[in-house]
Amino acid sequence: AYSKEYKDSIYCIGSVLGPHPFPMMVRDFQSVVGIEAREQFIDMTGHLPSAIVACVGGGSNAAGLFAGFLNDPVDIYGIEPLGRGPKLGDHAASLKYGTEGIMHGFNSIMLKDENGEPAPVYSVASGLDYPSSGPEHAFLQEIGRVKYDVIDDEETIDAFFRLARLEGIIPAIESSHAVAYGMKLAKTMEHGSVLINLSGRGDKDMDYVLEHYGMR
Repeated sequence: AYSKEYKDSIYCIGSVLGPHPFPMMVRDFQSVVGIEAREQFIDMTGHLPSAIVACVGGGSNAAGLFAGFLNDPVDIYGIEPLGRGPKLGDHAASLKYGTEGIMHGFNSIMLKDENGEPAPVYSVASGLDYPSSGPEHAFLQEIGRVKYDVIDDEETIDAFFRLARLEGIIPAIESSHAVAYGMKLAKTMEHGSVLINLSGRGDKDMDYVLEHYGMR
């Protein structure tokens, strides 16, 4: 409908993407995640987390979590999908491997093909399978407030099974990227705490994971 009636309609993507004010609107709606996570973490522990971690595709769940902590002395990590590896077409890590560009009505960092068009991307998590990230993420990376890193498919699936086995929580494959990075990060910390955003449930992913990766 949008492509046929583009003069009289607009396509509002359900992430922190698209022309202003849509990224800001989605961020503000999602910020309840960060605001409530901050409040609940302090209630449970008496202090702020040392670090927070969220997966990043388009970036809505991460933007929402980060919004609650940007003004706090907390390390913030956004984790992109490295997929099968760093070759173009094998991942969707736009902030790590992309360059500035315009798509879907917004200016950000994006993965491009040889013609400067959005490149084909891949992730084991369909919710992270997008060739760019929201402009606020590009800004937060540019000013150094958030560190963006990558996790590949194997690390993601290992984290999926480990959390399910140890805690009885089945995370979405998208969220499993953050879980994998959070576990790696925790090993480097002598003290402190890590808050990981589980942005979705993995019940829907079980059949796919077992079919393609087997039980671990």
